Amino acid sequence: DTNDVLILSGGVSMGKYDYVPAILNELGVRVVFHKILQRPGLPMWFGISAAGKPVFALPGNPVSTIVCCVRYVIPAIFRAMGASAAAPERVRLTDTVNFKADLTWFLPVKIQWDADANALAMPRPTNTSGDYIGLRDTDGFVELPRGSDIFPAGFAANLYRW
Repeated sequence: DTNDVLILSGGVSMGKYDYVPAILNELGVRVVFHKILQRPGLPMWFGISAAGKPVFALPGNPVSTIVCCVRYVIPAIFRAMGASAAAPERVRLTDTVNFKADLTWFLPVKIQWDADANALAMPRPTNTSGDYIGLRDTDGFVELPRGSDIFPAGFAANLYRW
């Protein structure tokens, strides 16, 4: 009750030891949503406490946690302070990528610039949402929308920096 926001990490999925949603419910936190059709970070949970304060429960795998924090938590905190989060940059993919799941895909990338100073995003997918070391040498991630399986080289996407 004395904090403006609560941010938790882990325990929000469907595993044997994922107790956070049930405990938050017992504490009177009203769930606004649980699960987002995205990868990584599908099990993200968000609710409002009885005192009207936001509660973010992020997935525990490190890539999921940082993606959800950058994409949702930090912008929400900026808005709550009356400020605007930085608008995402627009970049173009350097390579074609395939993604068959019907989810939004947050794909880690390394940024480079062409001769005309246009930002290009080199895909650097991780092995799993637990592959934190896979983020080494990346600058952030691009948001690739649901509904497509193939994103061709040159596809324009929003970039979110770490």
